Amino acid sequence: MYKAISLAGGKAVLSVRADDIMHLVWAPGSFIDEEDALSAVTVMNHICAGRGKPLLVDMRNAGNTSSGARDVFAMPHAASRVALLGESPVDEVIAIFFTRSHQPPRPTRYFTSEAEAVSWLSAD
Repeated sequence: MYKAISLAGGKAVLSVRADDIMHLVWAPGSFIDEEDALSAVTVMNHICAGRGKPLLVDMRNAGNTSSGARDVFAMPHAASRVALLGESPVDEVIAIFFTRSHQPPRPTRYFTSEAEAVSWLSAD
């Protein structure tokens, strides 16, 4: 199991949980640009080594995301499915906008409950 890896100059932490779900947590107020997104995707691809893993993205408290970063997150990468974890109506609007405008090539859903997100990620 990987320990937590700091990404994007400390803006995010990526770890692999005991249940084999990658967990990406963005620091509060972070502005996520294309370089930050590329950093996260590169490390995820390395961790997965060609075998897709589910990804839990904690976007609670994160700041804005650039259009370039959203484009990177929508490209093919090692995550087999993605649960976006938020807590506010604004988080939900951002998640809906992302999934509708970018149509990611993997199942992607928004949740306000971590337990529900993990359950969905663990389902076959």
